[in-house]
Amino acid sequence: MKKRRTLLMCWISLMTLAGCAGTGEIVPLQIHPLATGAGVGATQNAPLRVAMGPFEDSRSHHTNLGVRTHLWGGVSYFDVPGGKPADAVALALADYLTAKGWQVVTQEAGAADVLITGRILDLSVHAKSRVGFTEITTNTKLSLQAENLADGSTIRLTLHGKGRNDVFWFEPEDVQSLLNDVLGDTFRKVIQDTIVENKRLRLKYP
Repeated sequence: MKKRRTLLMCWISLMTLAGCAGTGEIVPLQIHPLATGAGVGATQNAPLRVAMGPFEDSRSHHTNLGVRTHLWGGVSYFDVPGGKPADAVALALADYLTAKGWQVVTQEAGAADVLITGRILDLSVHAKSRVGFTEITTNTKLSLQAENLADGSTIRLTLHGKGRNDVFWFEPEDVQSLLNDVLGDTFRKVIQDTIVENKRLRLKYP
């Protein structure tokens, strides 16, 4: 009897850890990385005025951001609300640069110093449930172009990021948190790798 009770408890615990089988539902992820740490592109009397141009989704797979594979079978899917990650990333980058002291403005004539456009080459997040834990991984790759509107000069940046986290009790917030942490690290390179000279954005290391 004691052995049977122990086996039953182990089975119940395993079912609890693994969760139910996936049913194909969409799990929305809010993209909003925090602008932690100090520093801006350059110290100046007035902030750099940046306009956000169009961002394109150039991933080979456009359907979602990734999947969660459940231990007992089936999958769930991750995506941004509205299903347009390029728009979500552009808005998140604008918020990040604003928090870093840059001024995000519209594209009206004379309103901006720099126009930033971009392409998403990779933006993926996956969660795989295993016995006793869930493995979460995420990858980012962005191609950005910044055009200095005063003289038409441009700089280009290709930014990479990746992260992994293993969690005992899985919650969708774990995926969202990791994705935003990795995106924050990716966006930080825009600040770290550029300088501002006379209202123009330049690469720090040509």
